[in-house]
Parts: sequence; structure tokens; C-alpha cells
Amino acid sequence: MFNSEQEMSIVFEKFLKENFGNTYLKECKGLFGVPDFVYYDKNEEKTELIAFELKLKDWKRAIKQAFRYKSFSNISYVVIPSVGVHLAVKNIELFRKYNIGLAGFNSLQEFEILFKPKSELPYSYNLNDKILQSFKSSKKKSKNTHFLVSQ
Repeated sequence: MFNSEQEMSIVFEKFLKENFGNTYLKECKGLFGVPDFVYYDKNEEKTELIAFELKLKDWKRAIKQAFRYKSFSNISYVVIPSVGVHLAVKNIELFRKYNIGLAGFNSLQEFEILFKPKSELPYSYNLNDKILQSFKSSKKKSKNTHFLVSQ
């Protein structure tokens, strides 16, 4: 169990680095909200953005925030500690309806996807382009992105 969102964020950042690479920004400002993490998968054809909102308990607030992140990202996830994720799972239809991913996470870095969303075009080209400029010159390589995206 996490004692704070900050503690959860530290463990989640380590998880991202180890499993998906260093291709992310933490707490991006200047967008429609401030996602905890924005991960990017850059290849020759395009760059996909995945936003993560971490919450200890309030999944309802998290889903609203994650929906806003769809303005600039292709995929958006709510990540809740594994011990409390059952409350959100009872409302999994909302996650499906709005195509927002839901995952449980714990201090052992166990990440369980309970709903895997499909990649979509962001709602705002301008916001998407704004964040893509941050990654444009990056040579960092992502890995395992397929794990986060429904086919």
C-alpha cells in the first residue's frame, strides 16, 4: 500500500523506466490538466502518447482527468493501487464507454491492466502538437508499448 500519491509516483516511474524505457515526461504542465506521466512511443511513422493519472482512491476524479488528457494523447490510463482498484472495476463500463484504460498497481511494481483502451486520435491537434514538439529531437527508444494498447 502507498502512503501518498508521491510515493506511488516514485515507484511507478521506476516501473515505467524498467519496463517501457525513458520515453516519458513527468507532470507535464501547459496542457489540458497535468497528467502524472506522459509516455511516448516514437517510430518512423508516428508518435503515440499515453497519459497516466495516478490516484490513491478517487477513481471518479481520475477518470475525469484522464478524459481531459485525451485532448492531447492517443491513450489515457487511470492507475489505482491494487488494493482499492475493485471499486473502479465495479464501474468498468464507464472506462469502456470513454475508452480510458484502468490498471491496478502496487509497491512491488505489479501492474495489472483491467481495461486496455484502443488508440485514438487526440481531440486537439494543437495540444497534441505542443507536446510532440517536446519529444521531436529525442533519440530515446521506447519498448513494450504493445502491452498498453488494445489491438
